Amino acid sequence: MRLLILDLDGTLWDHEDASQLVPPFEVHDDTVIDAYGNKLSLFPGVREFLEWAKDRFILSIASWNMEELVRPILEALGLWDYFIFPKIENHPDKASMILRTVEQLKSIGYEVDEIIYIDDRTLHLQDIKREIPNVKFIQMWIDVKSFEELKKVLEGL
Repeated sequence: MRLLILDLDGTLWDHEDASQLVPPFEVHDDTVIDAYGNKLSLFPGVREFLEWAKDRFILSIASWNMEELVRPILEALGLWDYFIFPKIENHPDKASMILRTVEQLKSIGYEVDEIIYIDDRTLHLQDIKREIPNVKFIQMWIDVKSFEELKKVLEGL
C-alpha cells in the first residue's frame, strides 16, 4: 500500500499555526473562524483532492501542532475521517511521527510499500530522510502549485 503523509499548516490550509486558534469555532464552507475572529481557510481543491486520494493511498498526517486544538478544526471541516493514525503533536520530530504511523499500520496488517510526504516547507526533510531514506517528498507550492497538479504528479509516481 502507498502511504501519503500530509502536513497541515501552509499545506492543507492557509494558516501558519492552527494551534493559535481559540475555540469555539464557526465554520463557513472551507473557512473556520475562531472565538477572536481569526480565520483559517482550506486551500482550493483540498476536499476534492482528499476524496480522490482516499481510494488510492492510506492518508495520514504529520503536523507540529496541538491535537486538542487542531483535531476540532479538522472535525469541523469534515476532514478528520480521511486520515488513519494521524499524528498532530507539539514537537518538530516528523520522522518519528511518520515511523510510528508506519508501525501502527503494520500492526493492523497493512504492508507499506511507499511513503510520500507532502509539506510546504523543507524544514524537517533532512531529519526525515535520515530516518526514512526512501521517502518521496513533494514540496507544496514549489514542486506543485495546486492540489490538481499534486494529483497529476502522484498519478505519475
